[in-house]
Amino acid sequence: MIKEYPVAWCSWGLMPIEIDEVLRRADQGVTEPYICRGADGRIYFVKGRGAGYDSLVKEWIAGKLALRMGLPVPRFCIVAVPHELFEAGRNGALRDLGSGLLFGSESVESANEISFTNVQKATAELKRDVAAFDWWIRNGDRTLSDTGGNPNILWSETDRRMTVIDHNLAFDKTVTLHTLLESHIFRSALIEICDRTELQSHYGDLFEDALLGLPEILGDIPDRWHYVDDACTVDISLSLHHVEDTLRRHRVPGFWERT
Repeated sequence: MIKEYPVAWCSWGLMPIEIDEVLRRADQGVTEPYICRGADGRIYFVKGRGAGYDSLVKEWIAGKLALRMGLPVPRFCIVAVPHELFEAGRNGALRDLGSGLLFGSESVESANEISFTNVQKATAELKRDVAAFDWWIRNGDRTLSDTGGNPNILWSETDRRMTVIDHNLAFDKTVTLHTLLESHIFRSALIEICDRTELQSHYGDLFEDALLGLPEILGDIPDRWHYVDDACTVDISLSLHHVEDTLRRHRVPGFWERT
């Protein structure tokens, strides 16, 4: 059954993964994804109807663009949840999961939410990359200070490696350069980009390269995700035209102006 799906539906060139078992629901994160075991034996955080299909679209687009920019994101797939599996718990624990094609992000082993102390261990280049990317996609959901926050970044002390997760709040019209300079976990890196024209040119080139893949990225979104309801009569609030406009903003003078 899986072989009928396009290869493009997995970030690492694999076929979509069918979900064999739902283990439990995550107790962290606003969307509270389901922790599932795939047919490949791996563990996935699966977001479905409870997260909102607009969130799935955002995760897919942002994740694919992050890959094209070389950011460290977990392996992710459009997973297939069998209708029978959902029906067994639709009136209880699985009511917010849904069935069919959903978004799954592979669990990152030996990694925890990054701490304020570990932020200093990330390279300056990677901090700039993440900060630039978040401003490009208008993602304001990556905050951290000595008083707390929601970084949406994992850190593996074993590998000393950072992994960027959760883009379900991307393409937010209310996010401005000013708000990111105030709250972003890597705001100092963002300031550096704003003050150096050569860095602005560098990221402009990276954005343009990533945009070359946008038509394919948008075309690979499952039709079901464009609708709120199972009957596919009510459009989600996220417009793909808005997504495209957001991603072209870097071409406009003043994109990096702090004043």
